[in-house]
Amino acid sequence: MSEHGYWSRGARQRISRRRALRGAGLGITGLAGAVLVGCGGDDDPTATATPADDNGGSSSPTAAPTEAPGTPVRGGVYRGGFTGPFAGVDPHNSVYGGSGIVPQVYNYLLRNESVLRPDIGIVYDLATSHELSPDNVTWTFTLRDDAMIAPNSQGVPERPLDAEDVVKSFDRIGSPDAGANGFGFFNRWVESYSAPDATTVQLVTRAPYAWVLDELGDALKGVIVPREWLASEDLKGTAVGAGPFILEELTEGERAVMVPNPNFYNSELPYLDEYRILTFSDLATQRTAFTTRQLDTFSSQDITEADELVRTIDDVVLETTAGTGFKSFWMRTDAPPWDDERIRRGMSRAMNRQQYIDIIGKGQGEIIGIMSYALAPYALDADEVNELQPFDAAEAKKLFDAAGVSEISFTYPTSSNTSDFVNILVQQMEQIDITVSPDPQDAGTWVAGYFTSALEASLSLNQSYKTPDFMLQFYRSGGITGNNNYDTKYYSDATDAAVDDAAGELDEPARIEKYRQAQRDIIATDPAIFHFYGQLENTLYYNDIRNLSPGPGVMENALTRTYWVDA
Repeated sequence: MSEHGYWSRGARQRISRRRALRGAGLGITGLAGAVLVGCGGDDDPTATATPADDNGGSSSPTAAPTEAPGTPVRGGVYRGGFTGPFAGVDPHNSVYGGSGIVPQVYNYLLRNESVLRPDIGIVYDLATSHELSPDNVTWTFTLRDDAMIAPNSQGVPERPLDAEDVVKSFDRIGSPDAGANGFGFFNRWVESYSAPDATTVQLVTRAPYAWVLDELGDALKGVIVPREWLASEDLKGTAVGAGPFILEELTEGERAVMVPNPNFYNSELPYLDEYRILTFSDLATQRTAFTTRQLDTFSSQDITEADELVRTIDDVVLETTAGTGFKSFWMRTDAPPWDDERIRRGMSRAMNRQQYIDIIGKGQGEIIGIMSYALAPYALDADEVNELQPFDAAEAKKLFDAAGVSEISFTYPTSSNTSDFVNILVQQMEQIDITVSPDPQDAGTWVAGYFTSALEASLSLNQSYKTPDFMLQFYRSGGITGNNNYDTKYYSDATDAAVDDAAGELDEPARIEKYRQAQRDIIATDPAIFHFYGQLENTLYYNDIRNLSPGPGVMENALTRTYWVDA
């Protein structure tokens, strides 16, 4: 843990001087239904969540969340932002800004992040309960009957979502043609699924699988879409769902505007009148928008910058939490020189990861290997990672010389602070006499090439992998999504078997050790993607935005409906 970092389940909170003098408290509560298996739903947004155990049952409740800061107030606008394109809102393969819109306008059976956010537990949505068979392969979900599709101009009827919508959504996720983020789970693990009646869905896995609820509850994988809308040719351009918000406007390069769904099954939510997501060309412009209150929240990878913003802006809160965000170097192993394991090992050995932490993170960050530190205890600790993939410039130079390579090139997206990583990487490679030709691409062009595996080498953005299984899919046949998108062409039967064996282990201590050993074995084979370092999240926001829930993963997008603006 770094001097500034805090990567347990809590968060370090700082406030500006004015807010400290006011003595205002800011509690965090989570939206959760009744979470015991077999119990009905509960629309109380301050209910205490109960984490699920490995087999889908319930364990002892966590401590009740901190009391909410006052009575929720209806109305107001919440404004978030990011750098890069929206890149569309396809419910099953969105990336970039679109991935922040999808969870607001669509639905899920439930939401769950068992490793990153056990403090929140299961958040039921379309489902009100679930049961697991004694043999740990048949999952039965009971659905609510009042999740009404939002008013829309696309001709989709305003009717309740039902089990057939779930089945049709699963059909698309499991189709190799859709390029869905959840394809790997359905392709590798799901035997069958069905709708015995309008309010019941059954899913049968081929073998016990430890991450079923995490897969179905993942913001980018488990989206349920009205079946009429699934047939639309405009899935990427707009959205029609039954979630808490309606997508009212999507202007690429500018903003997305969402307003409450009047048909939402909980008539008390959302509290906001409007939720806006603004897009910026660079971080400096985004930061300025925050300091001038055009944005309500801002995330900084630079802890000194974050501290300065707290010091100089009245009524700003800083919470530092564990982060799943990191950047990586990605190589296609069917393209030279990346098909040579000496080059892949040389790239890793030339990388002084601590330098990235010191310069970009200002000392805040964690050395990581295959898996983010945020997924501890599954992740290897920094000391072991340094032993397995040490910084050794002399060895790196010998490896490049032996391979006869003195020049390399790679692409990178111009969004976020990626150029900072590029500058350090170029300098480190020059120190071993390697000439580097970086190719900057606008984020929209870059992500299209990255998605289709058209790039041969690139810096990549990897920010939303919330289970050990999903993290390791990058190193498995078929790539991170299982359908060869973002695919390095790195294949190994031994790696595939090790990853699947770990995922099928229901005993948690045994599962942890299997994942840890799989990571050691993968590093030893000189994989085609490795990470610079594990970032921490420095989330700043104005203290009149209440019920914000920063933390690892993206479960907070399941809670946005409970945000309110304190008048």
